[in-house]
Amino acid sequence: MSRLYKGIRAKKNRVYMVQDLTSLYRVSANTLSNWVKAGLRPSDKTTPYVFRGAVVNAFHEDRRTRSKKNLRAGEFKCGGCKLAVIPDLNSVEKMTAKNGTSMLIAKCPECPSRLVKIASQADYDLLERHRNPNTTVGCTHEENRPSPGGIWIKAEKTVAETGSLNDRTIYKWQIYAGRFEEATIVQHLAAIRYCDDITGGKPFEQFTVKDASLVREALKQSLQAQDGSGKSKSTVKHTASQLVAFFEWLRKQDGFKRLPQDIPEYFKLPRAAYSKSLPRMQRKYVSVEEAETVLMGMSARSHMDQRARAIFAMAFLGALRADTLVSLRIRHVDTVRRIIVQDATEVRAKNGKSLVIHWFPMPDIFAGVIKEWLLLLEHAGFTERDALFPDSAWLTGAKNPKWANREAILPMSTAHAVTEAFAIACRNIATKITPHSAKHTIAAERDRRHLTSVQRKAWSENMGHETEQTTQSHYGKLTENERLSAFEEIVENKTINPSVLSTEQKAEMFDAMLAKLKGY
Repeated sequence: MSRLYKGIRAKKNRVYMVQDLTSLYRVSANTLSNWVKAGLRPSDKTTPYVFRGAVVNAFHEDRRTRSKKNLRAGEFKCGGCKLAVIPDLNSVEKMTAKNGTSMLIAKCPECPSRLVKIASQADYDLLERHRNPNTTVGCTHEENRPSPGGIWIKAEKTVAETGSLNDRTIYKWQIYAGRFEEATIVQHLAAIRYCDDITGGKPFEQFTVKDASLVREALKQSLQAQDGSGKSKSTVKHTASQLVAFFEWLRKQDGFKRLPQDIPEYFKLPRAAYSKSLPRMQRKYVSVEEAETVLMGMSARSHMDQRARAIFAMAFLGALRADTLVSLRIRHVDTVRRIIVQDATEVRAKNGKSLVIHWFPMPDIFAGVIKEWLLLLEHAGFTERDALFPDSAWLTGAKNPKWANREAILPMSTAHAVTEAFAIACRNIATKITPHSAKHTIAAERDRRHLTSVQRKAWSENMGHETEQTTQSHYGKLTENERLSAFEEIVENKTINPSVLSTEQKAEMFDAMLAKLKGY
């Protein structure tokens, strides 16, 4: 029985109570107690314990990677669950092998396996000290080392020096934040942790306007950083606004009402700070014709190859986010009506938005690939309630979709398959496009077509945007080469002569010019 927990990861910025971790890892409270004995550090000494997600992940990674050669005193490498574990020392027994080697045997706390280890003097010393009821197993491992959360700790340091005193406050905020979408909670937690790191883990109840201004200055500097640690304007704006919202909430909580009333205002940055930052590099994307060429060049030999082609094609047909794409089920795609039903009760959609998406006008090969993929799934035994892009185990024969009375095959929990499909598609081209760049391609295609105002609005709404300004401002922007080419046409008087345009085309040009002027 393997208990490596490789497929389970806590969210690094989130705080977990005991019941949260036992539910996440599907273990008992006793198992969690064994983890604490084996080195998992709670955020503080108060019970019930709380744990930071990054610390939990690092603890499990440490146990997975530690080999038999670098076990600590009292630790065994279990052959069953493949973990470095510390058993109950009362279960440890001494024995002598036939060749005279001293051995220790014990019971694994994680699985039913039997533990065996060549005894060292350090192990014997531990057993001897264990007879003293005032000595715990944890005391034997107090040493200078990087802590599981990436925070340098020393045995004699206090809880305040570990930078985790705010975890209980953050946990309380998480309960309040249940009103938000999960992606929003993750972003807010990242902002709160950023503030916590900049101020060295200072307790929030002791915050002053000076601490808030320190965070604000750090955000300013990140806008102009040239060493790879810089943040974009969008990231900084969101971080600042999220900290404002957090401290507005915090001031209403018991124990924090003495915070300065205007402390949220100190996190706001002046407009000049954003103006000084360098413009973000234009994201690369391909034209519709180039996307067609890429799709035609993708292999279709195996079922996994065909899944990659179908993922690539569907990304352009629906202008879908990677997480939404991978969470679709077969019943969400209608090839006759050429629509995608983005049902937010089943699909991981941004802001929980349900939407009926009509396929965008792409070359016929894109629709053809999707129809072939659905036909393959039907012949293999998949039903309409199953995932549109099932896990590889169902496609390589490890699992049989024709099993009788099986449950519905759930979509994959991560978007790794989408990222992998685009990596396969880009193997033989210079431009390394990403799943999100498909939305840029679709937005740019809108500008290439002669559409009426109503049609342009319909195009934007089909992309899931509430307004045309969202599409215009964030997607399909001109590349540097396209901008230079357009200016060359202006210089050479190759621009369109308004006298030869129809009344409708003139109205569209006027609307475009007016929208551009409003942007200044």
